[in-house]
Amino acid sequence: MNKHDVDLNRVVFYSKEDMAGNHQLAKGESILRSEIQTGYTDINDILEIYNIKKYIDNELYLKNWTQDDLLDFNKKVIEYGKIIGKFMSNINDTNILDIYNKTFREYTNSFWELVNNQSIYKRISKVNFSNILANEPHLIHNILTHKNIVEHYNVELKNFLLTYSQSAEILLSIYEVKEDFTKNEKLVPKSLTIENKENIILNYLDSSDVNLNYIGLIKNVRNRNDFKISDKTRLKAKRLYKSETDKIFTETGGMKYGVSVGFIENATKIKDGFIDDEFVANYSYSIDYVKENNNSYSLFQNFTILFEYLDIQKRINLVSKKNEMGVFERIMGVHSQNEYRGGTAFSLMEMTSHVQIVAYDKVITDLNNSLENILHHVFTSSFQEKYEFADNARFSIPSAKSFFEKVRLLAPEFESALKQFKLFVEDGFIDFELLQISSSPTTIKDIPSLNQNKYIYFNEENKEMLGCSNLFFSDQTLLAFVEPFKEKKYHTFFDLLANEQVKFGNYEEHQKPRLNYLIEKGFISIDDNDFIRINNTARVIILKDLYSNDVASFYRYSSDFRQEALQMKIENIVYFESSLFSKPEQAYFNYFLNKSEFTNGLDLRNSYLHGTQANPEEIQKHKYAYFTYLKLLILTLLKIEDDLIISKALKIEHRRANC
Repeated sequence: MNKHDVDLNRVVFYSKEDMAGNHQLAKGESILRSEIQTGYTDINDILEIYNIKKYIDNELYLKNWTQDDLLDFNKKVIEYGKIIGKFMSNINDTNILDIYNKTFREYTNSFWELVNNQSIYKRISKVNFSNILANEPHLIHNILTHKNIVEHYNVELKNFLLTYSQSAEILLSIYEVKEDFTKNEKLVPKSLTIENKENIILNYLDSSDVNLNYIGLIKNVRNRNDFKISDKTRLKAKRLYKSETDKIFTETGGMKYGVSVGFIENATKIKDGFIDDEFVANYSYSIDYVKENNNSYSLFQNFTILFEYLDIQKRINLVSKKNEMGVFERIMGVHSQNEYRGGTAFSLMEMTSHVQIVAYDKVITDLNNSLENILHHVFTSSFQEKYEFADNARFSIPSAKSFFEKVRLLAPEFESALKQFKLFVEDGFIDFELLQISSSPTTIKDIPSLNQNKYIYFNEENKEMLGCSNLFFSDQTLLAFVEPFKEKKYHTFFDLLANEQVKFGNYEEHQKPRLNYLIEKGFISIDDNDFIRINNTARVIILKDLYSNDVASFYRYSSDFRQEALQMKIENIVYFESSLFSKPEQAYFNYFLNKSEFTNGLDLRNSYLHGTQANPEEIQKHKYAYFTYLKLLILTLLKIEDDLIISKALKIEHRRANC
């Protein structure tokens, strides 16, 4: 393997957005201010002026450069281009190995970029190219980003990938991995067939050097026209993933956490909780409160009052939120672009909600009631009495005894409840003959709302506002780190301003451009005493709500916040949509029910409707599926109730306005 020399004093262009640009430009300033050389003989000198040229071409300059400097430097880089072209035109098959071997390590990417862009590959034999790749196999990651090279050495690259140990990871990075950072797109040689690709995956699964993250991708990979994995290969990956995961936990113990739920007598609070030294979340609830409020509607409301399945805006609390993931959870590991991302907080929330409903089911049974009966009563009686819902709504109670039979009966009731509400929204009543004509499951996102403009979403295409939002609420901006409050360790700039009187003058010079940006955009101002003030509190709180929860419920805001949200819509900061479930809630339901959106989805709907579920004897799996379906039904009815409440309130508002 060839070992390229390193020279850290050389100028390297990484990207237009890279924060090291000023440092790199400072290293190249002396070259820009010097006379242009004649007769370059060192490939590294050529590649250095090529990297300097890229900075100037991208209009990246040092702040102390004058207009005269810029005119002079722009003229020079035009000459650099001619010098680079002339030097590279002399590279051919007889000198390619010598010149490339002398290239510094930090310039190998630039070298192949020029080989691609200036058609030098046409003068390099396929034998020499294959030899270079054999000596430096890691080079394949860079080579595959250059379209012309990939097309020219099509067969050679195919043959290399068929034997390279990391080819499976390369294929998965192209077809499946979600890149959180901008990277050059890799290309696959056209001669590599679908069968070749699956063989590469199979060889990877059989190898001794496998990465658990990539095995996880293989078992959930989404098939497409040019990349398909058979069910046998998928099953092989699934079994390997389980064995490797078990091995890790056996050897290291892993990170353990758990949940404990109890209903206690004579409790001083209706609900309480703490996390103990063993990382177990302990929740306790007043059994007396439950017994005293034991009518079916009150027992249904406990999923909000006690278990907090919904928040104050009636959003589902259980969804995965990027904001709740730690920094390392967000950026570490390999993740599919098609997977439902859930960090430790989501896993703990899921565990908690599952244990809550299982424990509550036992309490309800002791009260001579059942969760199914409660749902039946709420959907067919309570909603009619309180909100004028359709008086012919139906909900059948499963009479089966085993969890396997129960869940197979409950799944169609879930579908029916969704379709009934959809018809009610569309027509004002439920026509069961019309409902029965459609046998296909209803798409979660297509369930409408009775209310227009129900949900507010942040417009991420508005990059200026996205930047302002990040400066206020991200824990990575460092604006919360300022004297004399550093020891208090506030996580965000917003948290700091909400709790302290902060002076503009206390910030370091390198921090002030970000503050000036917020001033320029009208978010903050500096008063006569140098204190930072938020100009529009309602706007900032709405943005914080959207940053934390990805969605806000328009009608759960006060009238002044609603007016501000409407103004933000006019300014293209937010947009409105209407549906029963918000987008994060739709994703949550799709994760459990199917694989239409997420390849790691549990696919409960298809499994139990189409008969591909686990063996009837696997009681724990069916018990989990049953309580999960119950939870989804409960969440659905809670969301329907929220929609009915809003609709009723708006009708009352409308009548009052017309009186």
